[in-house]
Amino acid sequence: MFRKWVSLVPALAGVVIWTTCGAAGRPARSFRYGQWGQMTSFADKAGTQINYYLFAPRAAEGGRRLPLVLWLHGGVKANGVGGPEIVQDAFYKDQQQKDHPCYVLRPVAVRGENWVSPRGPGTASHKMPEQPSKSIAAVVELLDKIVAEKGIDTDRLYVFGASMGGYGTWDLIQRYPGKFAAAMPICGGGDPSKADSLKHTAIWVTHGENDRIVPPRGSREMFDALMKARGQEPVVKDDARALRKASPDDRLRYYEYKGGNHNSAWDNGLTEADLVEWFFSKRAKESP
Repeated sequence: MFRKWVSLVPALAGVVIWTTCGAAGRPARSFRYGQWGQMTSFADKAGTQINYYLFAPRAAEGGRRLPLVLWLHGGVKANGVGGPEIVQDAFYKDQQQKDHPCYVLRPVAVRGENWVSPRGPGTASHKMPEQPSKSIAAVVELLDKIVAEKGIDTDRLYVFGASMGGYGTWDLIQRYPGKFAAAMPICGGGDPSKADSLKHTAIWVTHGENDRIVPPRGSREMFDALMKARGQEPVVKDDARALRKASPDDRLRYYEYKGGNHNSAWDNGLTEADLVEWFFSKRAKESP
């Protein structure tokens, strides 16, 4: 299934809402601080060129060291503008920027390439490729450049991603442990053998119980591996909406939405009441 990710793009385009223009050509909602930011191109040292959007908060004008949120889009718009409108509600709206001003970086993967590998992983959980994809390598170089130029707080880098971007999120935090203060891999999968390197990273995983595009076992296996690596037993809360598991210190969470499909993982995950507060309370140098 995952080997056909790129070929499935046209078929899934009507199902998943990755474009900033919205479904059926609906204009993107605008916010006071300037929507998504201006699209810019970047070429890394290897010659890989990617497009990206960088949202700069007004609070940055005062010279404050602010956090940065990195968003990795899903496979449907790998050749275009990635990011559902729901991300705007989480990080771009006036009140959110007033309470938690932050930069938001939204890179676009190389056309026809997935964040994890040219054709995507073959199973939900998978062995991490020896080398990063061209897109991931370019994103890391771009991120370091922006952090240096903008004076961003390196203890407050956060990464989110859904579907293909969920795989990309796992890939990033596995390759660069300690770089990100917290991560939210949404309906993705990673390499359980790398769990030991993620013991000190705050991670919130979400998935839909009935996801037919990315099997939820990918998220389940990663959560179980992380709990084992941390030597902890999860605190479980089970209600009509979701099965919620968390580490005793609440630095690791797994929410599986009951009856949920592929979209449910971000529709619910990115609207959790304590999402923003949970993330922005995390620092890279913290230890559990």
